Formats: sequence, C-alpha cells, structure tokens
Amino acid sequence: MPRGRKKATSETLEQQINNLDVEIESYQQKIREAKDQKKELVEQKKKQDLEILYSTVKNSGKSMEEVLQLIKDLQKPVEPEAN
Repeated sequence: MPRGRKKATSETLEQQINNLDVEIESYQQKIREAKDQKKELVEQKKKQDLEILYSTVKNSGKSMEEVLQLIKDLQKPVEPEAN
C-alpha cells in the first residue's frame, strides 16, 4: 500500500478545514454587517416614533407639561375604594 494517498487525504482535510475557516469568517462578517444595519434601522425607527409623538402632542393643543402630567397621572396606582 502506498503511503502517498494518506498524505494527500491529510492535505485535503487540511484544505477543507481552511476553506471552512474562510467561510466562517465570511459569515461572521455578514453577521456584523447585519447587526450594524439593524442598529441603524432601530435608530431611524426611534427617531420616527419621537417625531410622531411630538407631532401628536403638538396637534393635541396641550402643552408638553400637560401631556407629561397626564402620563404621570396614568402611572399612579389606583387605590381601591373603602366600603
């Protein structure tokens, strides 16, 4: 049995491992890019939500202080009535 075949198989396995390492790095780069894109979209959505909120408050005819007070009042726990 020639030993040369075993060496070629070993090199092939080493090359396959290297190819997978390259592929893994490529996927990791794509993941980083997707995360960056998601972060940017989340920021855009936050900005859009704030613009809608501001516009709604402005169109309500109430001052910012009045709206804040309404929100604070809604957050207060309701005490049960004593009978």
